[in-house]
Amino acid sequence: MRHPANTPVARREAVRDVEALCRLDLGSRELRRRVTERLTRLVPADSHCFGTVDPETLLITDDVSVNLTPEAAAAAAHNEYLVDDVLKFAALAPPGPSADTLTAATGGDPRSSPRYRHVLPLIDARHELRAGFVVDGRCWGALALFRGGARPDFDPADVAVLRRLSAPVGAALRRAAHRAPVEAVPGPDEAGVLLLDEELRPLSQNPAAKLWWDELGSAVGASPGAGLPIAVLEVAARGRGATLPAYGRIRGRSGRWLSVRAAPLGGAGPAPAAVAVTLHPAPAAEVAEVLQLAYGLTPREREVLAKVVAGLPSREVARDLHLTTGTVRDHLRSVFAKTGTHSRTELVARILGL
Repeated sequence: MRHPANTPVARREAVRDVEALCRLDLGSRELRRRVTERLTRLVPADSHCFGTVDPETLLITDDVSVNLTPEAAAAAAHNEYLVDDVLKFAALAPPGPSADTLTAATGGDPRSSPRYRHVLPLIDARHELRAGFVVDGRCWGALALFRGGARPDFDPADVAVLRRLSAPVGAALRRAAHRAPVEAVPGPDEAGVLLLDEELRPLSQNPAAKLWWDELGSAVGASPGAGLPIAVLEVAARGRGATLPAYGRIRGRSGRWLSVRAAPLGGAGPAPAAVAVTLHPAPAAEVAEVLQLAYGLTPREREVLAKVVAGLPSREVARDLHLTTGTVRDHLRSVFAKTGTHSRTELVARILGL
């Protein structure tokens, strides 16, 4: 059963409107709010979560959500990294499909999904549609839409709209990753350390951890996962599994890049181990890595940039990369244009956040 407003004409108009939003110079959160508001006029949902994604680790680093509880967020993070299930956010990156429904991903049997049984009931949902926003083979964001049982399931036309918008929204999120923040506030310098129990509830923290919560725009709560910034929750959940890199990078309110890392602590007995999380200013190499991707640099441009950051002149860059000096200069001109810089000094400062 299709929503009466979801006609071919309405779908074309929605796609056109979202593509127009993607061409505006919007910050990440404003972009995600406005895109979701327009999308849900075409594809109604009772709740949703629209997160940014670290393109290297595929971790959710920030979210804009409606009608989601902290308990549901904690359960979803646990499901994402510690439970064998279908349609994980990482599966929405290439080579997988950029969008699909839980019903389709389970072959028509959503009850076979642990997420359907244990996460969706926490928000009174029965149907789920997930989409990844991918450009140049990198995922920069992910959206989950939910409907309760009073509504019909999402249909192929809904999926097609999300797939059509994957690249333009991905490109807009990529641009927003290097956009200067509107709000400038001082950020902490000391590393924050947080200890979570097996259900990802805060057990203890050092004084600097509270400063990092303010930087991320959240406050610690007492219920499972309550108040935990999504980046901390996602990294901590992955850290419990210890099968993938348990770190993420996120830009805080001060505009600085933060590094969030997690690791399980050893303990006696079969009980799940606690998780230690650290938050600190991201090293220059990590910032440079994500910014190179955010500026849409090609692999060869990233190689040239790495040599420039190392201080090599064009002649030595050409020798090391087996290029002509003229080709190196061409690549540098392209890098200057993409990053909005005009000299090597300005370029290096931009990439290293100096």
